[in-house]
This record gives sequence, structure tokens and C-alpha cells, in this order.
Amino acid sequence: MKTFLKVSMVVFVAAILTVACDTKPSLQKYYVDSKDNNAFISVDLPANIIELKDENVSEEVKNTLKTIKKVNFLALQVDENNQELFNTEKEKVGEILKNPDYKQLMRMKTADGNVTVNYLGTEDAISEVIIFGSDSKRGFALVRVLGENMNPADIMSMAQEIKLDGNSQQLKQLSGLLGSMK
Repeated sequence: MKTFLKVSMVVFVAAILTVACDTKPSLQKYYVDSKDNNAFISVDLPANIIELKDENVSEEVKNTLKTIKKVNFLALQVDENNQELFNTEKEKVGEILKNPDYKQLMRMKTADGNVTVNYLGTEDAISEVIIFGSDSKRGFALVRVLGENMNPADIMSMAQEIKLDGNSQQLKQLSGLLGSMK
């Protein structure tokens, strides 16, 4: 009996260590690592720069806005000097998004690239929405919308009712960066 307990304890500890030391790459780690790389454009937007166009919107739309905590934007512009970096980084993000924790909501292909929308959480309580778009001529962008108990249908309804605070320094920076990608 003592041998069984010792073996069981060793197996239990090994299982805990295996789970705790999971070395799968995460989108969060990728975002943090890439943020420090000067080749990337990175902007973190707090939810408070999002405002509703009309104050007379439904309570449901207002409550949906409250579920969004922040938005992270990461982009890599492609040119003749960084084609290899673009291909490598695009592949890294693709591999991360293959993790079964990321559930796909939508996929759209274009002539030069594609866009995928994935999420973390359950269908009724999403904690993160990930939009990944790549274009072989322009580069790629990775947008993470972080929140609590977000509902995709409610977010789509709310998207039609929002505007961004044009005086926000973060938005001005983002607009300048996006303009440079054209």
C-alpha cells in the first residue's frame, strides 16, 4: 500500500509539473515579445476611448461596451527587406491560433491574403476576440479585444453604434501608424 501511495504521488506531481510547465506559445507571450521588436507597430487602446454615437442606444448595447476592457493592436508592415521576417512571424501566429483553445468564428480569403476571427472562452462568455489579417503586399495585423463575458452577437450590434474618441492620443498614434501602412 505504501508503494502504491508513493507511486501515485510521483505520478501526481509529474502531471502537475507537466501542466504547469506547458511551453506552448501563447498569443499573450507573442504579443509581449513582439512589442519590443522595432519591426512591429504596437498600440494598446483602453476601452475608455470607445464612445457610443447616440446616447439613446439600448441598455444591452451599453452593457456590451462595459464587457470590453482593452484592445491590443500589433502589426508588421512587409517590404522587400523583411519578407523573410514577415513569413516567419505570420507562420508563428498561425501556429498559435491552431491551438484548440482558440475557436474560429469566421474566416475570409482575399486575393492577396486572409482574415480570421477567433475567440477564447465559451460562445456566451468570450474573454478574448482575436482578429488576424494578413496581406502578402502590406503585411499583417493582429487585434486582440480583451474583456469579460463578451457575446459575439452583442458585440456586432454594438460595433454599429460606436465611435472612437478623436481626441485620444492613442487613437491619433494608431491612425498615423495605419496611414503609413497604405
